[in-house]
Amino acid sequence: MQTIEAKKFRNVVACVLIKNEKILITSRPKIKTFAGFFEFPGGKVEKGEYLLEALERELIEELGISLDFSKVLYLKKYKIHEQNIYLNFFLCLKWFGKIKNKERQKLKWIFPTELNNYNLLKSNESFISFLNDFIFPTAY
Repeated sequence: MQTIEAKKFRNVVACVLIKNEKILITSRPKIKTFAGFFEFPGGKVEKGEYLLEALERELIEELGISLDFSKVLYLKKYKIHEQNIYLNFFLCLKWFGKIKNKERQKLKWIFPTELNNYNLLKSNESFISFLNDFIFPTAY
């Protein structure tokens, strides 16, 4: 009898923060893989953590802010088979605190249509198309 091993997927959360019609992207710190690439703030969901708990923890760790959960929307989930990852994207319209680069990462506020001008992780390509086509469809 043949057995099939189920793949274990790891959940990752990422947040699109919006301020003055611009969104925040951050560079990956020098000590992490893909250093220098840009991404949306967020990170891995720890065992026993809900997605929103992980998002809040990651944004406190990376940016020093906490979320106003009444202004957070779940946007989309992507499966990355090569890395066994589920990417969960959220949209945040309001937060508490001043954004800081706590991991010495670069912070860039850009218009959504400028995303293709930055060296973003390949795993974000589908999401960037989704943002430009459905969330921010107007040209600046």
